[in-house]
Amino acid sequence: MLVITREFQAPIARVWSALTDPEQATAWWGPRGFHTPRESIDADLEIGGLYRACMVQDSSGDEHWWSGVFTDIEPPSLFVYTHAWDKPDGTRGFETEVTFQLDEVDGGTRMTFIQGPFDTIENRDGHGVGWRESFDRLADHLHRSA
Repeated sequence: MLVITREFQAPIARVWSALTDPEQATAWWGPRGFHTPRESIDADLEIGGLYRACMVQDSSGDEHWWSGVFTDIEPPSLFVYTHAWDKPDGTRGFETEVTFQLDEVDGGTRMTFIQGPFDTIENRDGHGVGWRESFDRLADHLHRSA
C-alpha cells in the first residue's frame, strides 16, 4: 500500500474543493513535466459516478488516460475511488483503490492519501513519486489561491 500524509495551511473546505473541482485540478494534477487539460476531465462526483481524465507529458505530448468509479464520498472529509490506467487498446490496467481522507488540524488540513494494493513494488513506488510531486503542486496551488 502507498500511504502519503500531508498538511496544508488551508481550511478543509478549500482543500476539498481543490481535490474535487476539475477547474482546480488542472492547476496541480500530475507530476512535474505533466499537465491535465480541463477538457480531458469528466467526473461525476457521486457514489457510483464515473470519472476519466488524461495527463499529458509536456515534452512529448504523450497522453496517459486513467479512469474509475467513485465508491464513497463524504464531503468535505472523504472520497474513495477505483483507479486504473487506460490502455490504447481500450482495456484497463491493474486496478487499485484510492482514498483521500481530510481532517481539520490547527491552522489547516491534514490529508491522508492511500492507494493500493499494487501488483508490484515498482508500480507502487512509481505512483508514490508521481503523487508526491502532484501534492507539492497542490500545496503551491493552495498557497497561490489563498
